[in-house]
Amino acid sequence: MKRSYHRFHGFTLVELLVVIAIIGILVALLLPAIQAAREAARRTECNNKLKQIGLAMHNYHDAHKKLPAGFIYRGSSTDGQPEWGWAVAIMPQLELDSLYDELEWTRNRLAQYYNATPPADKRALLETPIPAYRCPSDITKPLNTLIRFGATNHYNLSTSNYVACAGTTCPDATAGGASTTRDPLGLFFGNSWLGFNDILDGTSSTIAAGERSASHFAAVWAGVGSNNSYGNEYTARTLGRAGFLINWDYVWSGAPENRGKGFASYHPGGANFVLADASVRFFSQNTNSAVMHDLGRRADGNSVTVP
Repeated sequence: MKRSYHRFHGFTLVELLVVIAIIGILVALLLPAIQAAREAARRTECNNKLKQIGLAMHNYHDAHKKLPAGFIYRGSSTDGQPEWGWAVAIMPQLELDSLYDELEWTRNRLAQYYNATPPADKRALLETPIPAYRCPSDITKPLNTLIRFGATNHYNLSTSNYVACAGTTCPDATAGGASTTRDPLGLFFGNSWLGFNDILDGTSSTIAAGERSASHFAAVWAGVGSNNSYGNEYTARTLGRAGFLINWDYVWSGAPENRGKGFASYHPGGANFVLADASVRFFSQNTNSAVMHDLGRRADGNSVTVP
């Protein structure tokens, strides 16, 4: 009886190369889709965080009959010094009561905690990371080392990616040399404490806060580096102005002094904003500058279509 023999062949080199090429094509097709899905999830998470900030502002208003001030201004004797900002004021509304109480911010100025030899416990508090104030797409370190805080960088403060909208003009505490709070036409500035009744353009047409990413120095939640200057290191540490283009490269355009004053994100094509009615919108980085001006001001009387 004859025995039958079967010869088994492995993959030839050509077949193996074809399989590898197909796998490579599939990976190349799938990776962008996976990355896009992840970014969509991060953008949604960022959206939700801004929504919570908007609701916290509303709850603060319910409790105090006014919105928090953009930052605290205590008079000319404190000019040029760091001060607490809006993000500290709404901590109880974000269930951050413990940190809020430990800061004792209503009794002590931020400048008292930010000096050459700060109390170790207070420094640790100002370095506390707060996930509610971080965009998941951002790459800034937990401590913001991108730019100094105030005139002298004694130490780095905890990062935030959300800045309140001051309006369109300079949100410092001086005007014409006089030591006074200056109104930059938005919702948040030195000792602003505005109410919803001050938003004559409507809460659904006025920006409350928006994003700022590492590309534009991000921000800090504690407050302003100086209460009387609108530079990148000063009121811009916690406030943004709608007069600056979203995601615009101000270094490339020859105006590096404006890099950290506006809004920016790593979400492709634009940034998230929360309006005064607590709704969140994604604004394209191509949004017309005139539209952004109108959205940044609370009572200019111009009708505007929200992007």
